[in-house]
Amino acid sequence: MWSSLLMRLRDLMTPILQWTIGLLLGIILLKLLVLWLQPRMAFYPIPGATPAPAPLADFTVTTSDGVDIRGWQSPIADTGPVFIYSCGNAGSLADRTDLLQSFVRAGGQIVAYNYRGTGSSEGSPSEQGVYADAEAVYGYVRDQLGVDSSRIVLWGHSLGGAVTTELATRRPCQGVVLEATFRSAKVMAGRMMPILPVSWLMTYKLDNETAVAQLDVPIFFIHGTRDPVVPIDDSEILHDLARHPFDLWRIEEAGHNDNYLVAGSEFFERIIGFGRDVVGIEVSNHQ
Repeated sequence: MWSSLLMRLRDLMTPILQWTIGLLLGIILLKLLVLWLQPRMAFYPIPGATPAPAPLADFTVTTSDGVDIRGWQSPIADTGPVFIYSCGNAGSLADRTDLLQSFVRAGGQIVAYNYRGTGSSEGSPSEQGVYADAEAVYGYVRDQLGVDSSRIVLWGHSLGGAVTTELATRRPCQGVVLEATFRSAKVMAGRMMPILPVSWLMTYKLDNETAVAQLDVPIFFIHGTRDPVVPIDDSEILHDLARHPFDLWRIEEAGHNDNYLVAGSEFFERIIGFGRDVVGIEVSNHQ
């Protein structure tokens, strides 16, 4: 009797066991695929050196893990806010030449950099890697340029917003500008691949929701109302999570990358004005 019962249990368990093994193998393969896709979905680096255009100048800094990061800096005076700019995930500073030149001509002081693997920066991008890049640039601004943290304002666009909020949780600053910034990598992945459980298997966080809720500095949110990449709802949610929301500027008819073009000179005036407000010192004019 017992042998017969055991045989029946074995027969019942075989398909269940096969299905379970198949499911586990499928999850493992999907996990490996997600790990392979993560950096390729998050970063679209374009390598290649581009000399800094006037009035900007080149600089190089080495990260804690030994990667040389290169960027551009404006003239830096003894007073006024200094912005550390973290760009989006595609292209390099060469694609932001007009933006950066216009910002400096409007009277702003800025230090911008190429993530590892982008422009002439060494290495390959990853979430933890770009965080290290940002920390190295912050250290350069503090230690090499002699800018006190009481003058530093962090500005991030799109993915650069996540780099900026993470940096703001690690290093002191006077304020944060988040332009066209998403809630988190998992939310974005869920939008891109709604059918697959990609967000459950990701290790990348790029978690602005958690970081923004922790920050104890004013945050200026900027978002185009016609952004096709990151919906403006994300900035509205982040604005509501912030402890000290300065403002949410909805730029009518602007998309993801053209806020400064649509808003014109007001774009630079309002960002520099925010920096002046949080730092409490007049901006030097480098026109």
